Formats: sequence, structure tokens, C-alpha cells
Amino acid sequence: MEISLKEFKERFSEGLLEIHWKQWSALGVASHVEPERNWLIDLEALVLSTLVLGLKDARLLNASIEWLIKNGEWLSLQRVKRIAKIFTRPRAEFSSQFGPLLDSATFELLGEVLRKKGQKGWSTESTSSQRTEKSEYEVLFRNFQKRGIVTEPVLQRSSLLQLRLRGFFGVDAKAEVFVYLLTHAGGNSNSVAKETFLNQRNVYEILDRWHRTGLLTKVKGPKVGTFTLERKDEWLNALGLKGMPVYLNWVNVFHLLNQVLRALSLQPWSEDEYMLSSFFRDILEEAKSLGRSLGISFPEPDQYPGAGYFSPFALSVLEAIERLEIGG
Repeated sequence: MEISLKEFKERFSEGLLEIHWKQWSALGVASHVEPERNWLIDLEALVLSTLVLGLKDARLLNASIEWLIKNGEWLSLQRVKRIAKIFTRPRAEFSSQFGPLLDSATFELLGEVLRKKGQKGWSTESTSSQRTEKSEYEVLFRNFQKRGIVTEPVLQRSSLLQLRLRGFFGVDAKAEVFVYLLTHAGGNSNSVAKETFLNQRNVYEILDRWHRTGLLTKVKGPKVGTFTLERKDEWLNALGLKGMPVYLNWVNVFHLLNQVLRALSLQPWSEDEYMLSSFFRDILEEAKSLGRSLGISFPEPDQYPGAGYFSPFALSVLEAIERLEIGG
């Protein structure tokens, strides 16, 4: 089975935007799509990915800004800054023409919104001096208008477990650590910090404190101990959940998918199946990681020389997009 570059562009872009609209709908944005019910939403990953997509769908970016103005107290500034480093860092194996997914000036526009909201902890140092002319993003932010399409998030939704735990623990690392322990068999401070994009020392102190209070069990390993949360069913019941929303590392998922979108929007990749095939080979390991989470196999490049790798890889990407749209 083969797919044209034109069809892949259309289906990929539509699917990626649909995934974002579903998650924002679950968070309280009025939209034409059903709210996400199955995946566990990661607010910081969604905010940054939406910022990347802003030039593709101004309505989506506008809705996210309105949501942050109304509900920005749920956002972890510490965590969004850590994750932003991934989105603003160019990849060495790509040409300088590809660039980062976000530049620092665009990210600072988000900071201006949060500062106006009264959020503390965001540096007042502006990057505006780096701008020689108004960017397309700056025009979008300057022209922002409230449309009255945002309500407060309904924390009883299972997909909003992250926010529900922040309501209990506060908007700090404890909520993310607890999410990790609920959705994983166990972990140490390094594995938890890496997965949640938190400071390792802070994570260790949380795990150690919870272990000393009897909340966690610690199993000694050859190098470091593994902390586990017992009686998860009881915790889910206490949280009012009948089942656990399905966990994905949305930072890695959105980072991967936005790289694909950038390649589809930027010459020479956007019009050349051979260049795209080369690009697909570069991101194969990230794609395989997503595939393992979704039960999807990505093709090995040695079976498809040259531009022949485009169609089989593109079809696997669309299969992943469809799985993410359906949820869980």
C-alpha cells in the first residue's frame, strides 16, 4: 500500500490538530470535538505543543491563551520551562535550516501572558530586544481577543488526573511524582525525574519522605532502590476513578509529531520524498518508542532503500495518529 505526499500531509495535519482540540476540550474549551476521555493529559506538554502549532491553527492558539488567562494557576511554571528547553533546542543531526520547534522569543510571548495573569516565578527579562521585526506569532498574541469559550476544568474527568492531584498536592513536583507511581510499576529518583521532567534531587526527597512515612515500599537493587506504590486500586477509589487513564509521555510524543509537521512544512523536505525518507530514518528510534507505547511497528529502513522508505513509514505514522485520536 502506498500513500502520496499530499495525502499524508493533509491526514497528518488534520489528525494532529484533532488530538490537540480533544485535549483542550477536556480542559474546558468549547469546541466541535468530543473531549479526551482515555489518555491522561499532560498540561505543560499540551501548552507547548499548541504554541508550536499556533501558525497552523490560530483558533487553537487563541483558545489556549484564553484558557491560560482564566485557568493559568494550574500550570507548573517550573515544569513548562524545563520542557521548553527540549522544544527550543535544535537537533544537531538536522541542518541549521530545520532549526528548533520554538524560538526563545516565541516562548517569551507565553511568559508575557502568564505575567499579566499575575503568575509568579516567570522572569521579567524580555527577549523583545532580539526581535528585529514582528513575527507571525507576535501578531497572533497582540491580536488576541477573548471569545468566551473557556470554562473551569471539570477535575472529575479521569483524563485530568494530573490537575486533580495538583488540587490535592499543590502545583508542584509531588503531583507529577504521584502520577508516575500510579501509572508505573515503580521507579527511582533518576527514572522518575527523567520521565516527569523534574529536578532529580527534589524527586528523591519526595520519594524518600513518602517511603519513611510508609506510603511507598522500597525494594533494594544492585545500585539504587526502586520505590513502588502499593494498593493502587484503593488510591483510584479514593480519587473517585473507576479506572486509570492511559499514560503516555506526551512531551516525547508531541516533540516527535511536531518534528514531522515541521518537515512537512519546510523545504526541501516538504516537497521531496527522498529528503523525507532520510528525515524519517533520523527520527526512527523516537518513532519506535511511540510505537511500543501504542502497539505499532515502524518499518526498518534497510528494507526500503532511498525514497522507498517514505510510504511505509508515513503509513505507520498515520496509524499512530489514528490510535492517539481514538484514545487508549
